[in-house]
Amino acid sequence: MLCTNCGQENSREAVFCSNCKQRLGNTHAQTPPPLTPVNISKEAQSGQYGSNSDSDNADTLLAAFVGEKYDSYYREKWFKNHIPTLDKDVTKMNMRSFNIAGLFLGVSWLCYRKMYIAAALIMFAITVIDLVMMYVLGMERYNVLGQSTFMVVWIVMTGILGNYLYFDHSVRQIQKITSVTLDPNAMREQLAKKGGTSWAGAIGVSIVIIALSILMTYFFAPEWYWLE
Repeated sequence: MLCTNCGQENSREAVFCSNCKQRLGNTHAQTPPPLTPVNISKEAQSGQYGSNSDSDNADTLLAAFVGEKYDSYYREKWFKNHIPTLDKDVTKMNMRSFNIAGLFLGVSWLCYRKMYIAAALIMFAITVIDLVMMYVLGMERYNVLGQSTFMVVWIVMTGILGNYLYFDHSVRQIQKITSVTLDPNAMREQLAKKGGTSWAGAIGVSIVIIALSILMTYFFAPEWYWLE
């Protein structure tokens, strides 16, 4: 029998845990498992979940990483009609959810959720595609179709893919932390540190990324773009 207090494996006949002396009982089926090295199994690090305990582990880790919005928002968005998991297989999660913050805030929302690399790569891709469209469409067609159409597509795509991007980011960070940290307190601290939100990131990093995009446009855009 597994002790829910310290994770020690005991015999079926044991009444008290041989390690921490906690009274044993069949309570693990009634309450979520604690965040300990025992219940964070190899499946938690590889992302392969199937049993109820694995689902509880996924819930525990994701809640620790995401923060207060996990129970009130992301759990439903990611796992509606599905069992919580760290498996990024799209058939095991809800891909039809829409993120309103991603729709209206774009890069700022990505930075708010500490997805700085994703925000930088997306902005870089947007800028490059925008520059290519300037040269391909020319001044008149670009002014009529290019920028406005492209921005609408980008905004909608961020809303559609926002929840999946954040789930992918969360799983990657959780796997990285659980692979090198076994102490439950240190693990909880690292999950909270790497996850959660950051207003400084939402404002500061967003400004830097957008400024770099403007610089790219300044150096590589055709002359007519600045002479309009």
